[in-house]
Amino acid sequence: MAAQTKKQQLKEIEYQTRMLNNLKKWIRNLIILSSCGMGIAYWAIKIQEGLMFNIIGGVSIVLVTACVIGCVVIGLALKRGQENVNKIVQIVQS
Repeated sequence: MAAQTKKQQLKEIEYQTRMLNNLKKWIRNLIILSSCGMGIAYWAIKIQEGLMFNIIGGVSIVLVTACVIGCVVIGLALKRGQENVNKIVQIVQS
């Protein structure tokens, strides 16, 4: 790894922190989307009748599943990214 100046490392910390905040926004959006999908799935499957509503409910369930998987993946990225920022902070402080 190439030697970096303290200024470059501080800039990298700032950049990665900004990107981690963006990931938090994505998690928030996915949670909202999955909540809407749950509502649509309940409405389409339990309250309405007919093949079209069953298809809409099924698509909503797939959407919710994709959102949950996305939240798990982004959560892992947040964890690893925060660990990376902490390592850089330790390097700068030493």
